[in-house]
Formats: sequence, C-alpha cells, structure tokens
Amino acid sequence: MGTRENLPAGEIFPLDPAEYGRCRAIWDMDGNREAARRWYRELAEGNRSIFIFRRDNEWLAEIALVRDAGDPDYTIPGRRAYVSRLIVRPEYRRQGIGEALVDFLVEKARQEGFRELSLGVDDANTAARQLYLKKGFTQVLYEGQDQYGKYKKLLKTL
Repeated sequence: MGTRENLPAGEIFPLDPAEYGRCRAIWDMDGNREAARRWYRELAEGNRSIFIFRRDNEWLAEIALVRDAGDPDYTIPGRRAYVSRLIVRPEYRRQGIGEALVDFLVEKARQEGFRELSLGVDDANTAARQLYLKKGFTQVLYEGQDQYGKYKKLLKTL
C-alpha cells in the first residue's frame, strides 16, 4: 500500500474483524482480555479501524484510528480522531515501521475529513515521544497520571 521510497519492506492493510485474533502475534491479547474485547467491539461497529504492517505474511505491527473515544481531548466528531495502539513487535523496532504506520494513519485521517489527530503517550516511552514529536504531535492538550505512570495527550493539526 505504501508508495514512499523510505517505506520499510512490507505492506499496510486494514484488519478484517474476522482476523482480529491474529493480533496475538503483535501483542498479548490474553493478558489484556477486557481491552481486547472492547477494541474488537469498536472494530466491528466501525468506530475503530486497525491497520496491520506485515512482511512475508508475518504480522509485525499495528495502529488504530478511533473516531469517537468518548473524551473531547481525544476526539471531536468530524474534526478530531484518535491514534490508538501503535505497537511494533520488539524485534522489529527501529526499522521505520512505526513511522510508516503513523504516516499512513495521518493520510487516512485526512482522507476521512479529519483536521486533527490526537494521541496519548507515556512519559517513560522515550522512543514513542520522539517519533510523535518528529511527526508533528507537538501541542500538549493534557498532562496527567494513570496506573501506568505520567502521560501526555498530544495533538497534531493536519
């Protein structure tokens, strides 16, 4: 799907809800059952679109676009969508896959008519914070703390 010269070898494709269980190759669905069920429901209802990065039919990473997160910092109908669940398997990090997925999702949000994208990032996740800054997520909407530690809600204007 990607046409950029620097796109890492592989392809990005939309996840069919019938194949949701294959995301186990990327993250621990069994250890996060409640969240996995919620995200599946959002996917099946069309509120969440999940995109998979694969190489040679091996699933390496995923990212999601959420249209209504129930939080006005994250989503505003028709204006702001939410970037959720950028996950790259550890052995495939630092290869440009996360960057390719963010670029893909930015373009997808534009195509759907959104003017802004938001996301949440843990302060301790230095690599993700650097990637998001590089990709233009520079406006801090909120700083807080949850069960995982300190985090920020960031915004990018498209």
